[in-house]
Amino acid sequence: MTPQIDDHLPLFAFGTLRRGHVNHHYLAGRYERVIAARLPDYAVVAPLMIDRSHGGSVPGELFFLRPGVYEAAMADCDELEGVTPRLSRYATYQRRRVTVLTDQGSFEAWAYVRPTTHYRFVTA
Repeated sequence: MTPQIDDHLPLFAFGTLRRGHVNHHYLAGRYERVIAARLPDYAVVAPLMIDRSHGGSVPGELFFLRPGVYEAAMADCDELEGVTPRLSRYATYQRRRVTVLTDQGSFEAWAYVRPTTHYRFVTA
């Protein structure tokens, strides 16, 4: 199930949504500011996949999305990451509320992480 966008939390990006990466166009022009951040107690567990890991730390960028485009930007990112209601059964990621650390302090943010429910794909 797609989380409700009840708070306009910033988005923590560690992979292809970051500036200069292939999927940054989903965020380009839609944020007010971006700052370097790290996600504590998470680690990269596969290419472009993070999960909880005590003592780990994942570097990334924290995007503060513009209010007028917030919902559309998050919906587009949810679609990209496969966490829309239509795709949730086969989700590659889960959008989770996390706490990230920056030089400007800590922030609550959304992050796309390994889902708590894993599905196996069987091929014949």
